[in-house]
Amino acid sequence: MKRPQTLAGLVLAVLVLLPAAIQDSFFLNAMVHVFLFGAAAQAWNLVGGYAGQISFGHAAFFGIGAYTTAWLLSRHGLSPWLGIWVGAAVAAGVSLAVGYPTFRLRRHFFALATLALAEIARISFLNWEAVGAAIGLYLPLQYRNRLAYLMWDSKPPYYWTALAVLALATAVAWAVDRHRAGRYLRAVEQDEDAAEMLGIPTRRWKLFAMGLSAALTAVTGAVYALYVLYIDPYNVMASRISLLVVVIALLGGRGTVWGPVLGAPFVVLLNEYTRAWLGGRGAGADFILFGLAVVLVSLYQPRGLIGLLVRPSPRLLPAVAGAQGDPQDAPPAGAGGPLVLQVRGMEKAFGGVRAVRGVDLEVRRGEILGLVGPNGAGKSTLFDCLTGFVRPDAGQAAVDGVHVLGLPPHRVAWAGLARTFQNVRVFPDLSVWDNLLCGAEHRGEGLWEATVREVPPTVQEEAGRLLRSFNLWDHRQRPAGELSYGQQKLLSLAMAVLRRPRVVLLDEPAAGVNPVLVEEIGRLIRALNASGLTFVVIEHNMEFVMRICHRVAFMAEGQVVTVGRPEEVQRDPRVLELYYGR
Repeated sequence: MKRPQTLAGLVLAVLVLLPAAIQDSFFLNAMVHVFLFGAAAQAWNLVGGYAGQISFGHAAFFGIGAYTTAWLLSRHGLSPWLGIWVGAAVAAGVSLAVGYPTFRLRRHFFALATLALAEIARISFLNWEAVGAAIGLYLPLQYRNRLAYLMWDSKPPYYWTALAVLALATAVAWAVDRHRAGRYLRAVEQDEDAAEMLGIPTRRWKLFAMGLSAALTAVTGAVYALYVLYIDPYNVMASRISLLVVVIALLGGRGTVWGPVLGAPFVVLLNEYTRAWLGGRGAGADFILFGLAVVLVSLYQPRGLIGLLVRPSPRLLPAVAGAQGDPQDAPPAGAGGPLVLQVRGMEKAFGGVRAVRGVDLEVRRGEILGLVGPNGAGKSTLFDCLTGFVRPDAGQAAVDGVHVLGLPPHRVAWAGLARTFQNVRVFPDLSVWDNLLCGAEHRGEGLWEATVREVPPTVQEEAGRLLRSFNLWDHRQRPAGELSYGQQKLLSLAMAVLRRPRVVLLDEPAAGVNPVLVEEIGRLIRALNASGLTFVVIEHNMEFVMRICHRVAFMAEGQVVTVGRPEEVQRDPRVLELYYGR
């Protein structure tokens, strides 16, 4: 664990001392650009790498930082030590104002929206007289060679300042990567709906990544303005800046701490020295080389340069006391508790098809209620309505008296409702351990707390006990995508129950797995029920339903036809007619 940190410390020490050995102005200028655009790429990496929200508009934040610092210095004499952070705050505010509505868009639609943002910002500044419009801003030269104003005549002080900015951005990325925040952002990137159902407020985390990314990008833009001493919309808000930081992060390895650090010298030095070598004859040659590099890396190492130099190694996990507990089995608990889930008059139509028609359902604490019926009966649609993925046309639903209809999925989860999906929804690139910890309680969890701290030890102990009980402890460091389908089913169940929700909705937990594992899943559900959890289980395997459920509700054509004990429902003439056709 100490080896990468030691290596990073040695590299940092060499970089700090480098200007004493190399005084070549061209090289130092190139390294200043390496550090600044590496820091901008590291900032982009927070939202584009970890959160998976590809942005082509970071030139806007770069320019806002540059303009804010330069304007405050040139017009009001405000020290850049303050101006930089004002610019960061302004950029973060703009990013949040833009991000809140645009985060309703996903993937390429969000990317197009950010591209439009950058162009709007550039045109606005081109016509804004207060900041110089197309003429731009000159920074006052009388402040040179004064630490209070971060402007010098020589290259080395700028070199060290730019290096400090890169170190700051990398430290922030490291803090995010090593704690809960990085785990949640990766979960959002891989399956936003599944993350929501675990209680992760996905829009909040995307806004957090966007705001932090914009602020750090603005800091790099501010230092760039202090370095070049003149700015206009063409050199601090050009689309090539957005493209450059994206290329650096992609080539280096997005979603990693060291990817942008590796990508920056490769891309920027290639850019600088190619232009110096070819001169005016090579206009655009650097972008041709970038494109070729992107194609080659995509074909041979999709993880980027970091994948060529560093083999993925499992993260060392804390010792968990509960990991040594033996799995427990237990018979089903009694089902005579108070109402914990109540559904009244649920309606949902898709065009002319009434998928759910006036459903009334009651679930009591401590029971396992089976929900059966033919395909198309409306069972999964009912779950979608209850968990906030589909807005019902009418009806009410309450969990322990708290109304949940109309709430977003993460707030439904906070109210005490958990769910698995018909198609397994785990986060394939996260380890089994990280997948499970995504299922911890998120209600009341602060952004800062999740960025600098791990989940409490008591939660880790409970996670260890679950993995042991589910026979997944030995796989805890493997990516979830490498598990078998049945093991992924087990993992998704463990993720749903870690926070001890009031009701767990299981959508076909036994579908597609072998009979031995079906028996194991049934045993686990019974054991969890005996510990106090309440379940509603959609399932077509009637033998499985008869074995684990206290009561069964039969649905057909969007309606609940009958509710009763499993053997009573199985003998009901209406069920025999609608389900078996006899």
